[in-house]
Amino acid sequence: MLSRLLSRPSASLGDDIPLERILDSLDMALVVIDAAGHILAANHRWHDLSGHPSRRLFHEYLHPGDRSAWQQALLKPDPTVSLRLLLPEHDDCRWYELKLAPLTPGIPWPLSITLTDISTRMQVDRQRDAEWRSLTQLVSLLPAMLYRGRNNRDWSMEYVSDGCLELTGYAPEVLTHQSCLNYGDLIHPEDANPVWEQVQDAISRQQTFELHYRLQHADGRLIPVCEKGRGLYADNGAILGVEGVVLAFSTPSSYPHS
Repeated sequence: MLSRLLSRPSASLGDDIPLERILDSLDMALVVIDAAGHILAANHRWHDLSGHPSRRLFHEYLHPGDRSAWQQALLKPDPTVSLRLLLPEHDDCRWYELKLAPLTPGIPWPLSITLTDISTRMQVDRQRDAEWRSLTQLVSLLPAMLYRGRNNRDWSMEYVSDGCLELTGYAPEVLTHQSCLNYGDLIHPEDANPVWEQVQDAISRQQTFELHYRLQHADGRLIPVCEKGRGLYADNGAILGVEGVVLAFSTPSSYPHS
């Protein structure tokens, strides 16, 4: 839409509202560049961010580590790319989502670019990724398995962490989306019904559950485990599945053969 507005030959929109006023009212920054990176036009938001946009090429504002991603984005039609920019308004670099579109359809240059600050979102995402990596590294050191599965008596798994190999003797690909072997097949027959009943009672009240039961390891051993989990619910309260963690009381190798 912005590229279509900018491509209009007239400097105004209709008879009374100047086009520049429309573009300057945008909360996002907007620039137009040529093939060499010269800034041909920009709205007030970009001027506020950059200080003196006419004195530099656009790619000079990019973080050095993101300039290769910028070059790759230029090779794609109408791309959207997230990059870091070094701007005088900020003491450090900030993340922006850039949407690129030719000013004139079918002609690659000049190119219009809208920029939206996504630094807060990126910070949250990076913090979440760091926490997930830390959790994954911690769990990898323990006889434990993270899981997400369906709420059925087979406990069909959609995801299990690598810890399932030590805990059960089976690799993740064996326990997920397989009809020949489900996680429920590994629960000791005497424990299967109590496990099912306790989970159903907990999720009917939308509470977390804690279970203690025995798993049949691939090598024939019985492994006492503790499982902590919760239900996954749709907006209307319908149960979508379960997720949680299963831990051995100690390393499987410490248990005698049954």
